[in-house]
Amino acid sequence: SLLEGRGESCGATWKENDHYIDSAPHLKDVTLSAMIKYCDMGLDRTTIQLDFEKNGRVPEIGSWPCHFHTREGLRVASLKQLVQLARDAPIPGQCTEEERNVDGTCGADKVSEGGRRELHLYAVQMGRNFIFAPKYVGEIFELPHVKVPQNLPVWLEVISLEPRVFDVFNFFDRGESAAIVEKALKETAETHRIKRSSTGASGYNVNSQRTSENGFDTHGKQAQAVKRRCMSVLGFDTYEESLTDGLQVLRYNKTTAYIPHLDWIDDYQKQQEHDFDTEHLGSNRFATILLYMSDLEEGAGGETVFSHGWPPNQPEEDRVQFQDALEALRNSGDVSTMLKKNSWEEKMVARCRSRLNIRPHSSRAVLFYSQNPDGTPDNNSMHGGCPVIHGEKWAASKCMI
Repeated sequence: SLLEGRGESCGATWKENDHYIDSAPHLKDVTLSAMIKYCDMGLDRTTIQLDFEKNGRVPEIGSWPCHFHTREGLRVASLKQLVQLARDAPIPGQCTEEERNVDGTCGADKVSEGGRRELHLYAVQMGRNFIFAPKYVGEIFELPHVKVPQNLPVWLEVISLEPRVFDVFNFFDRGESAAIVEKALKETAETHRIKRSSTGASGYNVNSQRTSENGFDTHGKQAQAVKRRCMSVLGFDTYEESLTDGLQVLRYNKTTAYIPHLDWIDDYQKQQEHDFDTEHLGSNRFATILLYMSDLEEGAGGETVFSHGWPPNQPEEDRVQFQDALEALRNSGDVSTMLKKNSWEEKMVARCRSRLNIRPHSSRAVLFYSQNPDGTPDNNSMHGGCPVIHGEKWAASKCMI
């Protein structure tokens, strides 16, 4: 949990003299709890979100409260809901780490009669977003509040801790996948049709190191369903269209790729009118859900590579360094006839074969975060689309603001 020891270790994460509470005359002689101070980040670091007025302020104090989520991301919106969650919470039981289930609970045979139930709540500062807090690779987060076709169970499984990457099981199905691709191919509007991909926060800017194609589906039936599902997975209890980009539909033909990059938009030169500085008052992309719509066999390329991550549970002594991976690639001859030696595409294949990579298969969904909980960009989330060596790759991405 974000709060250890029932909140005693919580405290302000900023300079005390910059805090709203410390400058409020009516609170000069009032002793406030660490939780109250934790939740209010101060006027210069609290982004005003759409749900602020709904949540109100702390009575008699006037500061912004935290919003609370379960371990699985469900937002607690009422006392009645909290009571029900507490009644339904599991009894941890007494077992060793080896005997625990992947969700951290003990098996039924290890639960003692009359044991205390445990409900883990995460306090999230107003203006910040809930972020899953995994403890180990392979950990499971069951998401019964996320509804999908056929009422299948939805759950996350941790792929990596740094960066934070999760498989999202049963998030969408092959029928939805086919419908999204079909609509993208039929789209004729210049702003939404499939064409050479561009980069940047505004305008159409072709990048020589992004050779894929993409289009946008903003209001299609399947796109709307997927967007709503994304918000539910990420801890939002209501759908807000303004917080979602359109569903970006991607096509990678043979040899096409996208150099590693951050989905978090970099505007340090302040060339855009929008404030992207999420550590303070701005807004930016904080999470991405990737949807894969093609089956690509091992060795066919097209993976999503996280260039700062390593394969999960790989011992440090087994990690393959870049130059060794590049030499092995050249010796294999896998891309010698299609990619130029020393090209960025060839070097990227070497990184894809040595770093943390996600292989596409139809109806696979993957979640990763572009921000840290404090709003700073997570540079470990640097990722790219590996060159396709055999076949064709279709995918879609949904970035959340």
